Amino acid sequence: MPESVRTLSLAVPQIAHAVGACLFTGLALWALLWARSLAARRQGDPHVAFLGRFTLALAALGGALALPALLDLPRGGARELADAVRSAAVIACGVAALLVSGARRDADVHARLAARIRELEGDLGGLVHSLADHRRQLDALRGRAEAAATVDAATGLASRRLFDDVIGRELKRARRTERPIALAVAEIDYFDRYESSFGRQAAEGLLQAIAKLFTAQVRDTDLLVRFAPGRLAILMPETDMDKGAEIAEWIRSMVANSPLPNRAEMPGGRITVSIGVGAFPAPVADAAAFLGAVEAALAAAATERNRMRAAQ
Repeated sequence: MPESVRTLSLAVPQIAHAVGACLFTGLALWALLWARSLAARRQGDPHVAFLGRFTLALAALGGALALPALLDLPRGGARELADAVRSAAVIACGVAALLVSGARRDADVHARLAARIRELEGDLGGLVHSLADHRRQLDALRGRAEAAATVDAATGLASRRLFDDVIGRELKRARRTERPIALAVAEIDYFDRYESSFGRQAAEGLLQAIAKLFTAQVRDTDLLVRFAPGRLAILMPETDMDKGAEIAEWIRSMVANSPLPNRAEMPGGRITVSIGVGAFPAPVADAAAFLGAVEAALAAAATERNRMRAAQ
């Protein structure tokens, strides 16, 4: 083999060693710069300090190995073969340094992501609790709104809206079971005059006092309703016409003889009510017709004042 070819073939390991050492040194310097940048952002972290010292040692080792290889001319021989082995080890160390720095960077990123995820989970938990609180508040508001819609604020009695919902169901039940149901609608006589003379607050007080008298006479199964500004109604299941008329007459008489406020200034020196009464089954088609018949009886009673009239 020609000497020049042999020398070149034996010099290849030394050249590879020099190139590998230079490459390793460059990678180690890059890792060192990255470690210094990380240390500036995370001062006081012992892991970052160790990483900086480790990459500095690797850069110094790479420089120590690369400098002789660059200054020494290619010779070829067993020494060059040993240098090639060392260069392979150096490159392996460089790769290890890159892996360590990359793993540390990934761990740092993962830690930040994990911390952010925990923050988001906390925020989400707070949002869920907040939504639950808002839902409970909304349910409470809805419940109060529904209660307000079915209860008269002035008297505490059932409202006309609730009455309209109930009477249709009760009439259907009465028709299905063939059981009677009675309805009495009472109007305070001269209620408008009372309000204009003594004021709205006094009129509401009078209505409340009369509502208490009615409440004392109705059963738990009856529905007492604030029917209109000066009217009260009693829906009485399982009550026929005769019993409904008896209850209505008793209530009329009781109101007329009660010491209600300002009675002396009213016509006749007392406060009275007029009442119309109807019962089902009756010759009517539906709830509206039934209610119309009772209101017609009330209108007849109101023309005479302090009377009770039954629907025809």
